[in-house]
Amino acid sequence: MCLYRAAEKCISLLFTLFLGTTLVLILFFEKGMDHYLKKDLGTDNIILFIAGVAAVALMTAVLGFIDRHFLKSFFANAGRKKVFLTIALLTLLLFILETVYVVNAFFYSDWDPAGVLDCVYKLHRNLGNEVSLDYFSAHPNNLMLVIIYSAVLKTAALFGTDSVLSLVIFQALIFALSGMILFFITYDLFSFRAAVYIWFFYAFWIGFNPYIIITYSDAVGVIIPLFAIRVFMCREKKGGRVLCPLLLGILAGFGYSLKPQTLIPCIAAMLLIFLMMISKKEKGIIRTGAVFAISLFVMLFIISRVLYPSLRLELNKDKGFSLSHYLMMGLNPETDGVYSNEDTEFTNSIEDPDERKRENIKVAGERLKAYGPGGLAEHLIKKQMVNFSDGSFSWGIDGNFFAGPVLGDMPEVKAEGFIRSAIHSFITPEGAYYIRWLKVMQLLWIMVITFAALSGARGILKERGAVLSAVMLSIIGLILFELLFEAKARYLFTFLPLFLISAGDGLFGLLSRKDIRQG
Repeated sequence: MCLYRAAEKCISLLFTLFLGTTLVLILFFEKGMDHYLKKDLGTDNIILFIAGVAAVALMTAVLGFIDRHFLKSFFANAGRKKVFLTIALLTLLLFILETVYVVNAFFYSDWDPAGVLDCVYKLHRNLGNEVSLDYFSAHPNNLMLVIIYSAVLKTAALFGTDSVLSLVIFQALIFALSGMILFFITYDLFSFRAAVYIWFFYAFWIGFNPYIIITYSDAVGVIIPLFAIRVFMCREKKGGRVLCPLLLGILAGFGYSLKPQTLIPCIAAMLLIFLMMISKKEKGIIRTGAVFAISLFVMLFIISRVLYPSLRLELNKDKGFSLSHYLMMGLNPETDGVYSNEDTEFTNSIEDPDERKRENIKVAGERLKAYGPGGLAEHLIKKQMVNFSDGSFSWGIDGNFFAGPVLGDMPEVKAEGFIRSAIHSFITPEGAYYIRWLKVMQLLWIMVITFAALSGARGILKERGAVLSAVMLSIIGLILFELLFEAKARYLFTFLPLFLISAGDGLFGLLSRKDIRQG
Protein backbone atom coordinates (compact mmCIF):
# COMPACT_ATOMS: atom_id res chain seq x y z
CA MET A 1 0.00 0.00 0.00
CA CYS A 2 3.06 2.29 -0.12
CA LEU A 3 2.05 3.79 -3.46
CA TYR A 4 -1.47 4.54 -2.24
CA ARG A 5 -0.31 6.04 1.08
CA ALA A 6 2.14 8.26 -0.79
CA ALA A 7 -0.66 9.37 -3.10
CA GLU A 8 -2.87 10.22 -0.11
CA LYS A 9 -0.14 12.39 1.40
CA CYS A 10 0.44 14.12 -1.94
CA ILE A 11 -3.29 14.84 -2.19
CA SER A 12 -3.32 16.27 1.35
CA LEU A 13 -0.24 18.37 0.61
CA LEU A 14 -1.66 19.81 -2.63
CA PHE A 15 -5.01 20.44 -0.96
CA THR A 16 -3.36 22.29 1.94
CA LEU A 17 -1.17 24.34 -0.39
CA PHE A 18 -4.11 25.35 -2.59
CA LEU A 19 -6.49 26.28 0.23
CA GLY A 20 -3.80 27.62 2.57
CA THR A 21 -2.43 29.93 -0.12
CA THR A 22 -5.96 30.96 -1.08
CA LEU A 23 -6.77 31.79 2.55
CA VAL A 24 -3.63 33.93 2.88
CA LEU A 25 -4.50 35.77 -0.34
CA ILE A 26 -8.07 36.40 0.83
CA LEU A 27 -7.03 37.63 4.27
CA PHE A 28 -3.97 39.74 3.50
CA PHE A 29 -3.83 40.59 -0.21
CA GLU A 30 -7.33 40.58 -1.71
CA LYS A 31 -8.19 44.04 -0.35
CA GLY A 32 -5.39 45.68 -2.32
CA MET A 33 -5.90 43.49 -5.38
CA ASP A 34 -7.86 44.67 -8.39
CA HIS A 35 -9.76 41.73 -9.86
CA TYR A 36 -12.96 41.20 -11.80
CA LEU A 37 -16.31 40.94 -9.92
CA LYS A 38 -14.71 42.11 -6.68
CA LYS A 39 -17.21 42.96 -3.92
CA ASP A 40 -16.51 45.66 -1.37
CA LEU A 41 -18.29 44.74 1.87
CA GLY A 42 -16.83 47.60 3.88
CA THR A 43 -15.17 45.19 6.32
CA ASP A 44 -11.73 43.64 5.90
CA ASN A 45 -11.58 39.88 5.49
CA ILE A 46 -9.09 39.65 8.35
CA ILE A 47 -11.69 41.24 10.66
CA LEU A 48 -14.26 38.72 9.48
CA PHE A 49 -11.73 35.95 10.09
CA ILE A 50 -11.15 37.08 13.68
CA ALA A 51 -14.91 37.38 14.22
CA GLY A 52 -15.34 33.91 12.75
CA VAL A 53 -12.77 32.36 15.06
CA ALA A 54 -14.46 34.04 18.03
CA ALA A 55 -17.86 32.78 16.83
CA VAL A 56 -16.55 29.23 16.48
CA ALA A 57 -15.05 29.37 19.98
CA LEU A 58 -18.30 30.68 21.44
CA MET A 59 -20.41 28.14 19.57
CA THR A 60 -18.11 25.34 20.68
CA ALA A 61 -18.52 26.38 24.31
CA VAL A 62 -22.32 26.65 23.96
CA LEU A 63 -22.65 23.29 22.22
CA GLY A 64 -20.32 21.72 24.77
CA PHE A 65 -22.56 22.95 27.57
CA ILE A 66 -25.67 21.66 25.78
CA ASP A 67 -23.96 18.30 25.21
CA ARG A 68 -23.01 17.86 28.85
CA HIS A 69 -26.33 18.93 30.35
CA PHE A 70 -28.99 17.97 27.82
CA LEU A 71 -27.82 15.76 24.94
CA LYS A 72 -25.16 13.52 26.46
CA SER A 73 -27.39 10.45 26.67
CA PHE A 74 -28.96 11.20 23.27
CA PHE A 75 -25.63 11.18 21.48
CA ALA A 76 -24.20 8.37 23.60
CA ASN A 77 -26.98 5.90 22.78
CA ALA A 78 -27.02 6.28 19.02
CA GLY A 79 -28.46 3.04 17.72
CA ARG A 80 -29.27 2.56 14.05
CA LYS A 81 -32.99 3.17 14.62
CA LYS A 82 -32.33 6.48 16.40
CA VAL A 83 -29.90 7.62 13.70
CA PHE A 84 -32.34 6.89 10.87
CA LEU A 85 -35.28 8.43 12.71
CA THR A 86 -33.27 11.57 13.52
CA ILE A 87 -32.17 12.25 9.95
CA ALA A 88 -35.61 11.33 8.55
CA LEU A 89 -37.27 13.92 10.78
CA LEU A 90 -34.58 16.52 10.10
CA THR A 91 -34.87 15.98 6.34
CA LEU A 92 -38.66 16.31 6.42
CA LEU A 93 -38.40 19.46 8.54
CA LEU A 94 -35.80 20.98 6.22
CA PHE A 95 -37.88 20.23 3.14
CA ILE A 96 -40.99 21.85 4.66
CA LEU A 97 -39.09 24.97 5.73
CA GLU A 98 -37.28 25.20 2.39
CA THR A 99 -40.60 24.92 0.57
CA VAL A 100 -42.00 27.83 2.55
CA TYR A 101 -38.77 29.72 1.82
CA VAL A 102 -38.70 29.21 -1.96
CA VAL A 103 -42.43 29.73 -2.48
CA ASN A 104 -42.31 33.09 -0.73
CA ALA A 105 -38.89 34.27 -1.92
CA PHE A 106 -38.97 33.27 -5.60
CA PHE A 107 -38.15 35.74 -8.34
CA TYR A 108 -37.22 35.30 -11.99
CA SER A 109 -33.59 35.81 -12.97
CA ASP A 110 -33.06 36.98 -16.55
CA TRP A 111 -29.88 35.25 -17.78
CA ASP A 112 -29.35 31.55 -18.55
CA PRO A 113 -32.15 30.41 -16.17
CA ALA A 114 -34.60 32.55 -18.14
CA GLY A 115 -33.54 30.90 -21.40
CA VAL A 116 -34.01 27.46 -19.86
CA LEU A 117 -37.43 28.33 -18.42
CA ASP A 118 -38.56 29.91 -21.68
CA CYS A 119 -37.76 26.65 -23.48
CA VAL A 120 -39.43 24.53 -20.78
CA TYR A 121 -42.69 26.47 -20.91
CA LYS A 122 -42.80 26.63 -24.69
CA LEU A 123 -42.34 22.87 -24.90
CA HIS A 124 -44.96 22.45 -22.17
CA ARG A 125 -47.39 24.50 -24.25
CA ASN A 126 -46.48 22.66 -27.48
CA LEU A 127 -44.70 25.72 -28.89
CA GLY A 128 -41.36 24.06 -29.60
CA ASN A 129 -41.09 25.89 -32.93
CA GLU A 130 -40.72 29.16 -30.98
CA VAL A 131 -37.72 28.02 -28.88
CA SER A 132 -34.48 29.99 -29.40
CA LEU A 133 -32.36 27.33 -31.08
CA ASP A 134 -29.17 29.39 -31.28
CA TYR A 135 -28.73 29.40 -27.49
CA PHE A 136 -29.15 25.63 -27.08
CA SER A 137 -27.04 24.92 -30.16
CA ALA A 138 -24.17 26.77 -28.46
CA HIS A 139 -24.92 25.38 -24.96
CA PRO A 140 -26.45 21.90 -25.42
CA ASN A 141 -25.63 20.91 -21.82
CA ASN A 142 -28.61 23.00 -20.69
CA LEU A 143 -30.89 20.60 -22.56
CA MET A 144 -30.55 18.18 -19.65
CA LEU A 145 -31.94 20.84 -17.35
CA VAL A 146 -34.81 21.38 -19.80
CA ILE A 147 -35.58 17.64 -19.69
CA ILE A 148 -35.54 17.55 -15.87
CA TYR A 149 -37.69 20.67 -15.48
CA SER A 150 -40.11 19.46 -18.17
CA ALA A 151 -40.59 16.20 -16.26
CA VAL A 152 -41.23 18.14 -13.04
CA LEU A 153 -43.72 20.41 -14.80
CA LYS A 154 -45.57 17.42 -16.27
CA THR A 155 -45.77 15.92 -12.79
CA ALA A 156 -47.09 19.21 -11.41
CA ALA A 157 -49.69 19.30 -14.20
CA LEU A 158 -51.20 16.11 -12.76
CA PHE A 159 -52.08 18.23 -9.74
CA GLY A 160 -53.59 20.97 -11.89
CA THR A 161 -50.74 23.53 -11.93
CA ASP A 162 -47.98 24.69 -14.26
CA SER A 163 -46.52 27.14 -11.75
CA VAL A 164 -42.78 27.76 -11.81
CA LEU A 165 -42.93 27.25 -8.05
CA SER A 166 -43.15 23.49 -8.67
CA LEU A 167 -39.58 23.71 -10.01
CA VAL A 168 -38.17 25.45 -6.95
CA ILE A 169 -40.05 23.05 -4.67
CA PHE A 170 -38.30 20.26 -6.61
CA GLN A 171 -35.00 22.01 -5.93
CA ALA A 172 -35.91 22.23 -2.24
CA LEU A 173 -36.35 18.44 -2.32
CA ILE A 174 -32.90 18.04 -3.88
CA PHE A 175 -31.33 20.19 -1.17
CA ALA A 176 -33.13 18.26 1.58
CA LEU A 177 -32.02 14.90 0.15
CA SER A 178 -28.48 16.24 -0.28
CA GLY A 179 -28.49 17.06 3.42
CA MET A 180 -29.51 13.46 4.16
CA ILE A 181 -26.64 12.07 2.07
CA LEU A 182 -24.24 14.48 3.76
CA PHE A 183 -25.48 13.29 7.16
CA PHE A 184 -24.77 9.63 6.39
CA ILE A 185 -21.34 10.44 4.93
CA THR A 186 -20.31 12.42 8.01
CA TYR A 187 -21.91 9.89 10.36
CA ASP A 188 -19.76 7.12 8.88
CA LEU A 189 -16.68 9.35 8.80
CA PHE A 190 -16.98 11.03 12.18
CA SER A 191 -19.72 10.45 14.77
CA PHE A 192 -23.44 10.89 15.34
CA ARG A 193 -22.80 14.15 17.18
CA ALA A 194 -20.57 15.53 14.44
CA ALA A 195 -23.04 14.49 11.72
CA VAL A 196 -25.90 16.31 13.46
CA TYR A 197 -23.90 19.51 13.94
CA ILE A 198 -22.57 19.46 10.38
CA TRP A 199 -26.13 18.89 9.10
CA PHE A 200 -27.39 21.97 10.95
CA PHE A 201 -24.57 24.05 9.48
CA TYR A 202 -25.46 22.65 6.05
CA ALA A 203 -29.13 23.55 6.57
CA PHE A 204 -28.29 27.16 7.43
CA TRP A 205 -25.44 27.75 5.00
CA ILE A 206 -26.48 25.70 1.96
CA GLY A 207 -30.06 24.57 2.59
CA PHE A 208 -31.30 28.16 2.81
CA ASN A 209 -28.78 29.66 0.44
CA PRO A 210 -30.74 31.85 -2.01
CA TYR A 211 -29.30 29.93 -4.96
CA ILE A 212 -31.99 27.38 -4.16
CA ILE A 213 -34.39 29.94 -5.67
CA ILE A 214 -32.51 30.23 -8.97
CA THR A 215 -33.80 27.68 -11.48
CA TYR A 216 -30.48 26.53 -12.86
CA SER A 217 -27.99 23.66 -12.77
CA ASP A 218 -26.13 25.03 -9.72
CA ALA A 219 -29.10 24.04 -7.55
CA VAL A 220 -30.05 20.83 -9.35
CA GLY A 221 -26.44 19.61 -9.52
CA VAL A 222 -25.60 20.01 -5.82
CA ILE A 223 -26.53 16.39 -5.07
CA ILE A 224 -24.17 14.79 -7.62
CA PRO A 225 -20.76 15.29 -5.91
CA LEU A 226 -22.26 14.04 -2.63
CA PHE A 227 -23.79 11.03 -4.36
CA ALA A 228 -20.42 10.22 -5.96
CA ILE A 229 -18.67 10.26 -2.57
CA ARG A 230 -21.40 8.11 -1.03
CA VAL A 231 -21.09 5.56 -3.85
CA PHE A 232 -17.31 5.54 -3.36
CA MET A 233 -17.81 4.73 0.34
CA CYS A 234 -19.68 1.55 -0.65
CA ARG A 235 -16.83 0.14 -2.74
CA GLU A 236 -15.93 -2.58 -0.17
CA LYS A 237 -19.50 -3.74 0.45
CA LYS A 238 -21.05 -6.80 -1.18
CA GLY A 239 -21.19 -6.26 -4.92
CA GLY A 240 -19.43 -2.92 -4.56
CA ARG A 241 -16.51 -3.85 -6.79
CA VAL A 242 -18.86 -3.84 -9.79
CA LEU A 243 -21.67 -1.60 -8.59
CA CYS A 244 -19.34 1.24 -7.54
CA PRO A 245 -17.68 1.86 -10.94
CA LEU A 246 -21.02 1.23 -12.66
CA LEU A 247 -22.83 3.91 -10.65
CA LEU A 248 -19.86 6.30 -10.87
CA GLY A 249 -19.93 5.97 -14.67
CA ILE A 250 -23.67 6.68 -14.80
CA LEU A 251 -23.24 9.66 -12.44
CA ALA A 252 -20.30 10.95 -14.47
CA GLY A 253 -22.30 10.87 -17.71
CA PHE A 254 -25.35 12.48 -16.16
CA GLY A 255 -23.30 15.06 -14.22
CA TYR A 256 -21.25 16.07 -17.26
CA SER A 257 -24.46 16.63 -19.23
CA LEU A 258 -25.95 18.75 -16.44
CA LYS A 259 -22.98 20.60 -14.90
CA PRO A 260 -19.57 19.56 -16.32
CA GLN A 261 -17.73 20.21 -13.02
CA THR A 262 -19.75 17.47 -11.29
CA LEU A 263 -17.87 14.90 -13.38
CA ILE A 264 -14.76 15.60 -11.29
CA PRO A 265 -15.68 13.68 -8.07
CA CYS A 266 -16.48 10.59 -10.18
CA ILE A 267 -13.07 10.78 -11.84
CA ALA A 268 -11.38 11.40 -8.47
CA ALA A 269 -13.10 8.35 -6.96
CA MET A 270 -12.06 6.13 -9.87
CA LEU A 271 -8.44 7.32 -9.69
CA LEU A 272 -8.31 6.38 -6.01
CA ILE A 273 -9.91 3.00 -6.71
CA PHE A 274 -7.24 2.30 -9.33
CA LEU A 275 -4.47 3.37 -6.94
CA MET A 276 -5.83 1.12 -4.18
CA MET A 277 -6.09 -1.85 -6.52
CA ILE A 278 -2.56 -1.32 -7.84
CA SER A 279 -1.16 -0.94 -4.31
CA LYS A 280 -2.90 -4.13 -3.13
CA LYS A 281 -1.94 -5.91 -6.36
CA GLU A 282 -5.57 -6.81 -6.92
CA LYS A 283 -6.84 -8.36 -10.12
CA GLY A 284 -9.62 -6.87 -12.16
CA ILE A 285 -8.27 -3.35 -12.78
CA ILE A 286 -9.09 -3.57 -16.49
CA ARG A 287 -12.57 -4.91 -15.70
CA THR A 288 -13.20 -2.10 -13.20
CA GLY A 289 -12.08 0.53 -15.71
CA ALA A 290 -14.16 -1.07 -18.43
CA VAL A 291 -17.32 -1.07 -16.27
CA PHE A 292 -16.83 2.64 -15.54
CA ALA A 293 -16.04 3.58 -19.16
CA ILE A 294 -18.89 1.54 -20.65
CA SER A 295 -21.50 2.87 -18.19
CA LEU A 296 -20.23 6.42 -18.82
CA PHE A 297 -20.45 6.15 -22.60
CA VAL A 298 -23.77 4.30 -22.52
CA MET A 299 -25.17 7.10 -20.35
CA LEU A 300 -23.82 9.76 -22.71
CA PHE A 301 -25.20 7.83 -25.69
CA ILE A 302 -28.68 7.61 -24.11
CA ILE A 303 -28.61 11.31 -23.29
CA SER A 304 -27.39 12.49 -26.70
CA ARG A 305 -29.25 10.00 -28.91
CA VAL A 306 -32.46 9.38 -26.95
CA LEU A 307 -33.20 12.11 -24.40
CA TYR A 308 -32.07 15.17 -26.37
CA PRO A 309 -33.84 14.13 -29.60
CA SER A 310 -37.04 13.53 -27.59
CA LEU A 311 -37.31 17.33 -27.24
CA ARG A 312 -37.64 17.60 -31.04
CA LEU A 313 -35.49 20.69 -31.28
CA GLU A 314 -33.59 21.10 -34.55
CA LEU A 315 -30.24 22.24 -33.17
CA ASN A 316 -27.18 23.12 -35.21
CA LYS A 317 -24.47 20.83 -33.79
CA ASP A 318 -21.78 22.84 -35.54
CA LYS A 319 -22.62 25.82 -33.31
CA GLY A 320 -21.70 24.05 -30.07
CA PHE A 321 -18.98 25.68 -27.97
CA SER A 322 -16.05 23.34 -27.32
CA LEU A 323 -13.67 23.34 -24.35
CA SER A 324 -11.24 25.36 -26.49
CA HIS A 325 -13.64 28.33 -26.25
CA TYR A 326 -13.73 28.15 -22.44
CA LEU A 327 -9.94 27.73 -22.35
CA MET A 328 -9.56 30.88 -24.45
CA MET A 329 -12.06 32.75 -22.27
CA GLY A 330 -10.31 31.52 -19.13
CA LEU A 331 -7.21 33.36 -20.32
CA ASN A 332 -9.01 36.64 -21.04
CA PRO A 333 -6.90 39.41 -19.41
CA GLU A 334 -9.69 42.00 -19.33
CA THR A 335 -12.21 39.85 -17.44
CA ASP A 336 -9.69 37.76 -15.43
CA GLY A 337 -11.10 34.65 -17.06
CA VAL A 338 -14.77 35.45 -16.39
CA TYR A 339 -17.41 35.33 -19.14
CA SER A 340 -16.63 37.70 -22.02
CA ASN A 341 -19.14 38.94 -24.60
CA GLU A 342 -16.30 39.68 -26.99
CA ASP A 343 -14.94 36.15 -26.76
CA THR A 344 -18.41 34.71 -27.24
CA GLU A 345 -19.05 36.87 -30.30
CA PHE A 346 -15.64 35.88 -31.68
CA THR A 347 -16.45 32.17 -31.34
CA ASN A 348 -19.92 32.64 -32.81
CA SER A 349 -18.51 34.50 -35.82
CA ILE A 350 -16.67 31.37 -37.05
CA GLU A 351 -18.99 28.95 -38.86
CA ASP A 352 -16.78 25.90 -39.32
CA PRO A 353 -16.41 24.00 -35.98
CA ASP A 354 -12.88 22.76 -36.72
CA GLU A 355 -11.72 26.23 -37.70
CA ARG A 356 -13.44 27.61 -34.58
CA LYS A 357 -11.44 25.26 -32.36
CA ARG A 358 -8.21 26.17 -34.14
CA GLU A 359 -8.90 29.88 -33.76
CA ASN A 360 -9.83 29.48 -30.08
CA ILE A 361 -6.60 27.61 -29.42
CA LYS A 362 -4.64 30.18 -31.45
CA VAL A 363 -6.01 33.07 -29.37
CA ALA A 364 -5.38 31.11 -26.18
CA GLY A 365 -1.77 30.57 -27.26
CA GLU A 366 -1.34 34.26 -28.08
CA ARG A 367 -2.65 35.21 -24.66
CA LEU A 368 -0.31 32.76 -22.95
CA LYS A 369 2.63 34.17 -24.87
CA ALA A 370 1.61 37.74 -24.01
CA TYR A 371 1.37 36.89 -20.30
CA GLY A 372 4.76 35.24 -19.92
CA PRO A 373 5.47 33.20 -16.74
CA GLY A 374 5.06 36.14 -14.35
CA GLY A 375 1.97 37.51 -16.03
CA LEU A 376 0.35 34.09 -16.14
CA ALA A 377 1.00 33.61 -12.41
CA GLU A 378 -0.63 36.98 -11.69
CA HIS A 379 -3.58 36.07 -13.92
CA LEU A 380 -4.11 32.74 -12.12
CA ILE A 381 -3.96 34.46 -8.73
CA LYS A 382 -6.67 36.88 -9.87
CA LYS A 383 -8.76 33.98 -11.17
CA GLN A 384 -8.41 32.22 -7.83
CA MET A 385 -9.67 35.36 -6.12
CA VAL A 386 -12.55 35.60 -8.59
CA ASN A 387 -13.47 32.02 -7.70
CA PHE A 388 -12.80 31.98 -3.95
CA SER A 389 -12.95 35.48 -2.48
CA ASP A 390 -16.74 35.91 -2.67
CA GLY A 391 -18.65 34.08 0.06
CA SER A 392 -21.95 34.82 -1.70
CA PHE A 393 -20.65 32.96 -4.78
CA SER A 394 -21.31 35.74 -7.28
CA TRP A 395 -24.83 36.29 -5.99
CA GLY A 396 -26.55 39.02 -8.00
CA ILE A 397 -23.80 39.16 -10.65
CA ASP A 398 -25.22 37.52 -13.79
CA GLY A 399 -27.42 39.43 -16.24
CA ASN A 400 -30.65 40.97 -14.98
CA PHE A 401 -30.35 38.87 -11.84
CA PHE A 402 -33.36 40.23 -9.93
CA ALA A 403 -35.88 40.34 -12.77
CA GLY A 404 -38.88 40.11 -10.42
CA PRO A 405 -42.14 38.13 -10.22
CA VAL A 406 -42.96 38.48 -13.94
CA LEU A 407 -40.81 37.55 -16.94
CA GLY A 408 -41.89 37.01 -20.53
CA ASP A 409 -44.66 34.46 -20.97
CA MET A 410 -43.82 32.56 -17.79
CA PRO A 411 -46.47 32.36 -15.04
CA GLU A 412 -46.57 35.30 -12.66
CA VAL A 413 -45.67 34.54 -9.04
CA LYS A 414 -46.92 36.10 -5.81
CA ALA A 415 -44.95 39.25 -4.96
CA GLU A 416 -46.24 40.23 -1.53
CA GLY A 417 -46.45 39.06 2.05
CA PHE A 418 -44.50 39.41 5.28
CA ILE A 419 -42.32 36.33 4.76
CA ARG A 420 -41.34 37.46 1.26
CA SER A 421 -40.46 40.95 2.46
CA ALA A 422 -38.40 39.55 5.34
CA ILE A 423 -36.41 37.21 3.07
CA HIS A 424 -35.85 39.85 0.40
CA SER A 425 -34.57 42.28 3.02
CA PHE A 426 -31.53 39.98 3.23
CA ILE A 427 -31.01 38.70 -0.32
CA THR A 428 -31.79 41.66 -2.60
CA PRO A 429 -29.51 44.72 -3.02
CA GLU A 430 -32.18 47.17 -1.86
CA GLY A 431 -32.84 45.09 1.27
CA ALA A 432 -32.10 46.63 4.66
CA TYR A 433 -29.91 43.70 5.73
CA TYR A 434 -28.31 42.82 2.38
CA ILE A 435 -24.77 43.93 3.22
CA ARG A 436 -24.99 42.27 6.63
CA TRP A 437 -26.07 39.03 4.98
CA LEU A 438 -23.14 39.27 2.54
CA LYS A 439 -20.76 39.74 5.48
CA VAL A 440 -22.16 36.70 7.29
CA MET A 441 -21.80 34.59 4.13
CA GLN A 442 -18.22 35.84 3.71
CA LEU A 443 -17.39 35.03 7.33
CA LEU A 444 -18.80 31.50 7.04
CA TRP A 445 -16.94 30.87 3.77
CA ILE A 446 -13.64 32.03 5.28
CA MET A 447 -14.19 29.66 8.23
CA VAL A 448 -14.98 26.76 5.90
CA ILE A 449 -11.77 27.39 3.91
CA THR A 450 -9.79 27.69 7.15
CA PHE A 451 -10.93 24.39 8.66
CA ALA A 452 -10.79 22.62 5.30
CA ALA A 453 -7.14 23.67 4.99
CA LEU A 454 -6.59 22.38 8.52
CA SER A 455 -8.05 19.03 7.46
CA GLY A 456 -5.52 18.86 4.64
CA ALA A 457 -2.69 19.65 7.05
CA ARG A 458 -3.83 16.82 9.33
CA GLY A 459 -3.80 14.51 6.32
CA ILE A 460 -0.12 15.26 5.74
CA LEU A 461 0.76 14.28 9.30
CA LYS A 462 -1.68 11.41 9.81
CA GLU A 463 -3.49 8.88 7.65
CA ARG A 464 -7.03 10.14 7.08
CA GLY A 465 -8.52 7.42 4.88
CA ALA A 466 -9.81 7.05 1.34
CA VAL A 467 -13.06 9.02 1.64
CA LEU A 468 -11.46 12.26 2.79
CA SER A 469 -8.82 11.77 0.10
CA ALA A 470 -11.61 11.50 -2.48
CA VAL A 471 -13.17 14.69 -1.14
CA MET A 472 -9.87 16.57 -1.24
CA LEU A 473 -8.94 15.25 -4.70
CA SER A 474 -12.37 16.34 -5.99
CA ILE A 475 -11.81 19.88 -4.70
CA ILE A 476 -8.29 19.95 -6.15
CA GLY A 477 -9.78 18.91 -9.50
CA LEU A 478 -12.39 21.67 -9.23
CA ILE A 479 -9.74 24.30 -8.47
CA LEU A 480 -7.65 23.23 -11.47
CA PHE A 481 -10.74 23.13 -13.69
CA GLU A 482 -11.71 26.69 -12.77
CA LEU A 483 -8.13 27.94 -13.14
CA LEU A 484 -7.93 26.38 -16.60
CA PHE A 485 -11.36 27.34 -17.97
CA GLU A 486 -13.95 30.07 -17.36
CA ALA A 487 -13.92 31.50 -13.82
CA LYS A 488 -16.72 32.52 -11.46
CA ALA A 489 -17.44 31.92 -7.78
CA ARG A 490 -20.86 30.47 -8.64
CA TYR A 491 -19.16 27.47 -10.24
CA LEU A 492 -18.03 26.33 -6.78
CA PHE A 493 -21.58 26.08 -5.47
CA THR A 494 -22.29 22.43 -6.31
CA PHE A 495 -19.13 21.46 -4.38
CA LEU A 496 -19.97 23.30 -1.15
CA PRO A 497 -21.08 20.11 0.66
CA LEU A 498 -17.64 18.60 -0.08
CA PHE A 499 -15.93 21.68 1.33
CA LEU A 500 -18.15 21.25 4.39
CA ILE A 501 -17.09 17.60 4.85
CA SER A 502 -13.44 18.63 4.80
CA ALA A 503 -14.07 21.58 7.11
CA GLY A 504 -15.92 19.28 9.51
CA ASP A 505 -12.90 17.00 9.64
CA GLY A 506 -10.63 19.96 10.34
CA LEU A 507 -12.85 21.36 13.10
CA PHE A 508 -13.77 18.14 14.90
CA GLY A 509 -10.24 16.83 14.56
CA LEU A 510 -9.08 19.96 16.35
CA LEU A 511 -11.72 19.81 19.07
CA SER A 512 -12.21 16.15 19.87
CA ARG A 513 -10.51 13.01 18.61
CA LYS A 514 -13.43 10.86 19.72
CA ASP A 515 -15.57 12.51 17.03
CA ILE A 516 -13.23 11.38 14.26
CA ARG A 517 -13.08 7.92 12.74
CA GLN A 518 -10.93 6.67 9.90
CA GLY A 519 -12.40 7.68 6.52
